[in-house]
Amino acid sequence: MAGRSFRWLYMIAVLVVLALPLVGQRAVSDVPLGDETGGESTHLGYPHDWSSRHLVMPGMRADEMLAAGDHDPRHVYNMVMRQVAVDNHKIAIGNPIRRTVPKVKPHIDWAVSLEKGFVPQSQFPAKYQFNVTAESCSSDYVVFGLTTSQTQANLVGINELYTSGSPACNGGTPWVSFAYNTVTQTGGQIKTSPTISQDGTKVAFVESTTGGSYFHVLVLPNPIPTPPSKTGTVLAPQTPTSCTNPTTASCMSTLKIQTSATDSNSSVWVDYNNDTAYVGSDNGILYKITPVFLGGAPALVNDASNWPVTVSTNATNNVLTSPVVDDRAGLIFLGDGEGYLYSVKLASPGKTIAATQTIGWAYDGSTDGSGKAGTGVVDPPIAVADPANPGTDQVFAFTGCSFVLGIGGAVTQVPANFSTGTPTTANTVDLGSAKGDGSCTGNNVHSGAFDNAFWLNGSASGHFIACGFVDNGGVPANPEMYFFPFASHTITSTGSSLFQINTNAGEECTPLTEFYNGTSDMLFFGVGSATKQAYIESSTITTSLSTPNCTTTATSTCVTAPDALGGTSGIIVDNQLSNGGTNIYFSTMAAGSVNSQNCKASGTATPYCAVKLTQAGLQ
Repeated sequence: MAGRSFRWLYMIAVLVVLALPLVGQRAVSDVPLGDETGGESTHLGYPHDWSSRHLVMPGMRADEMLAAGDHDPRHVYNMVMRQVAVDNHKIAIGNPIRRTVPKVKPHIDWAVSLEKGFVPQSQFPAKYQFNVTAESCSSDYVVFGLTTSQTQANLVGINELYTSGSPACNGGTPWVSFAYNTVTQTGGQIKTSPTISQDGTKVAFVESTTGGSYFHVLVLPNPIPTPPSKTGTVLAPQTPTSCTNPTTASCMSTLKIQTSATDSNSSVWVDYNNDTAYVGSDNGILYKITPVFLGGAPALVNDASNWPVTVSTNATNNVLTSPVVDDRAGLIFLGDGEGYLYSVKLASPGKTIAATQTIGWAYDGSTDGSGKAGTGVVDPPIAVADPANPGTDQVFAFTGCSFVLGIGGAVTQVPANFSTGTPTTANTVDLGSAKGDGSCTGNNVHSGAFDNAFWLNGSASGHFIACGFVDNGGVPANPEMYFFPFASHTITSTGSSLFQINTNAGEECTPLTEFYNGTSDMLFFGVGSATKQAYIESSTITTSLSTPNCTTTATSTCVTAPDALGGTSGIIVDNQLSNGGTNIYFSTMAAGSVNSQNCKASGTATPYCAVKLTQAGLQ
């Protein structure tokens, strides 16, 4: 029912994309399409969050986009965003007026204080875009779920985002539109990524304590506050009212998931078409929740036959990744901290997994490998429906210490319908090792990304990009970026290229973020550790990778952020239309500044920062 009700949006979105070359101008809009003041929403907006990069369908035509949207609207959102960027670039270079607009000077668009809260390295903020083809100062927002134990906001929303747009939002100043303290349990924190509803009015997330986890749906202010209005501040947040059925602005439902295990690594995946959520806990159990956003009280599906599902029963590490739902394959994919990849049937799972594959150097009863740093699958896998290889969907999983002898860190590619066992070495590529002979580096590998050639043609011509470690680099090793081509639809090290990121041993990259802005294919990532300076870096992708220029001062490919220890969160990207740039959003993971731009607020002298950069001027 839900899928059919949104099909009109997919169709209009496709028509909008196809009609983009006819549009003469797109500027920042306070009220794009539809009604922002109430009533039934008719806008063509979409959320973009951690899950967007983990369900991929390249090379789609408009009819394929519609068919894919019937399974999951993320396919539509991903392709529309990329197509808008391409067509916006065509309009810009074809419009004499647009050609005379000066380029934005290199700078940080903004840095906003999050006080003592941050988004962890492998987690992400979430962005809501109110309209497919125009940015809205008032309605577009980014929400940050913060890990903090302080009495401050732990869910912060920022709008008036486009401070370098034309015209600039709010005179060039971002706005903390809403800030909530959502803690309901002693010691509760948001340790994973939030997920936004399709209409942008609600957000789902998990509150984690040392011994339990709780699922929340929060109704956001409607409309989103604009200057001078706001709902709470970072230092004086709003406390949501408690409600069973989340329908009223600033009310929040609370559903106890688990009282004997926290959730430190599994973000909520929302199946929008069926208004169902899936989330894991640190004791290896996968839960199903429905309804979520479309009305009614969220409840656990708890029956004698199917749910919840016991996924991991390993002796050393049952911490689950975020689940990835592949509705086309009828399966859910996720990994665990021990080093296994699992599939679970969407329909009638029977409380158990469908299959498991060994990815990392997992525990086998011996003393070597079990539970050691880098052996686990700590980031969610990527599920791909590839028209160039239509026989079966593919799944890509990541580990810092592969089960394959002679390979250290690794990307492993398996068919979605894999059976229990160990995959062959043909679809596992090396991401570096301590001695160059497969020994572990003691570090984790986070999720990689596909280049634009893959998005256009699938595995017929594309590449896969992953951040690993210098081969023969010791323990710990220096970080290194790898660029793998596809051959016969399989990632291969033959013809691969790489560059060493820095000489700071032991640093891990964030999950990688790729975006084609209509001119250049760009790669974005953060890198840092508890002992070295953190950086945001970018690389141009062609038939190889360009090496970022990281010096003591910021460059167009390297930004110091923060001027302290820690690193950065995962990076969310969107295409800003009015200045032709590509926006990236992230938080710092240590208190400090960004290129000496301190986001200082009244409460903390050196706070964590929410940051927005524009690719056209990354400095």
